Amino acid sequence: MTTKNNHFIPWAVLLSLLFGTAALSAAEDKKKGEGKTDKVQVIIQTVPPKKAMVYWGKKNLGLIPTPKPLIVERPRDSGPMDLVIRATGYLPVHTRATTFSDMRLAVKLTPVTDKHTLFGYRSEPAPANPDGGAPAPAPAPSPQPAPGPLAPTP
Repeated sequence: MTTKNNHFIPWAVLLSLLFGTAALSAAEDKKKGEGKTDKVQVIIQTVPPKKAMVYWGKKNLGLIPTPKPLIVERPRDSGPMDLVIRATGYLPVHTRATTFSDMRLAVKLTPVTDKHTLFGYRSEPAPANPDGGAPAPAPAPSPQPAPGPLAPTP
């Protein structure tokens, strides 16, 4: 019986050390979290550097001043931001920014003339027929001359 009691003492010490360490690490994490601000910065720039408008839904967040980036401040953990970047002569770019921590977005702009180089590009459809794709009507049969009187058979 003495051997069983000897085994319980090391386990008890080990468990107290583990729980004590966990409590210390939680307190350290809390101290580290105090250094964080309640806001995050989303930094947006374009490649190549061009003036572009940034939209979040219908809201205009601002113009990207070249060569500087646009800096948007949002509350921390306020959810994702679905952004649209529009520049004259380039295709619009849809992207998502998160607010978990500070984020830097480098958005590659593609000229309209180079849209065929993008993955998933589809060529323009042929112009629609004015009849909506209905088959053409069958031609009217040509009139044939009426048969004459029948000749007697010999």
